[in-house]
Amino acid sequence: MVHMLVHFLMLGALAPDPGLTQVSLKAMSFDEPEMEVVILNASGLPAPLTLYSHALSEPVETQCKEGRLTFFRKKKTDDPKEPLVPLVSLPAPTANGKFIAIISGGSEAARLSLVSDNGGVAAAGTIRFFNLCPKPVGLSVPGTRRVLPSGQEITVHPQVKAQQYGQAQFFLPGEDGDWHVAGGLRWLQLEDIRSILFLVPAPGETDVIKVRGLEERIAVEEKKQAPGVSPPAASGEKRRSVRKTLQ
Repeated sequence: MVHMLVHFLMLGALAPDPGLTQVSLKAMSFDEPEMEVVILNASGLPAPLTLYSHALSEPVETQCKEGRLTFFRKKKTDDPKEPLVPLVSLPAPTANGKFIAIISGGSEAARLSLVSDNGGVAAAGTIRFFNLCPKPVGLSVPGTRRVLPSGQEITVHPQVKAQQYGQAQFFLPGEDGDWHVAGGLRWLQLEDIRSILFLVPAPGETDVIKVRGLEERIAVEEKKQAPGVSPPAASGEKRRSVRKTLQ
């Protein structure tokens, strides 16, 4: 009996903690150009992480305790005993998969959003639009015309040949029921780049859409370059540019 009891205790010690889950994610800062935070790594130890507004972080595995995904503030000292102070958190996703964590609102009023990441080979050459405007947005991209409700997203692969420029327009509904042009976008189509773009109201202008976003290169080893496509330009080249809103 004692032997069996010891055996079950050992199994219990080796069993994973049901209150711990791991999440695979890339992260970004929406409002601050650069933000230093701390997460728990896959082993549950504090690990520093720098977030940028122009690029996603490298993929990380973070441990979620008590069913919550938490980002902590940067420590003030190097003392390992200094307690971690939560910056922002939300319930950890229950489904397996990869995610993008977006911290918005700045460090003093931080908000955390978690969206499924459809990255990888299938994302090469795509543009992912998030409508953060309080109104629906009409989206016209080569090959796609769609009304995107507020708070929703869409991923499109524009029908634009590689190494050529494409153009898109954004529309907002008017009080008369008609749609008016509220902004536009011009980009160089590169088949090893995916873009994540946020449509937000321009400050002080309710009928103008501002585009904010970032780009990510799909690893060369993940996707073979299409025949006849020239190598992409240097990473420092500006890929996409927002056109001035048409009046």
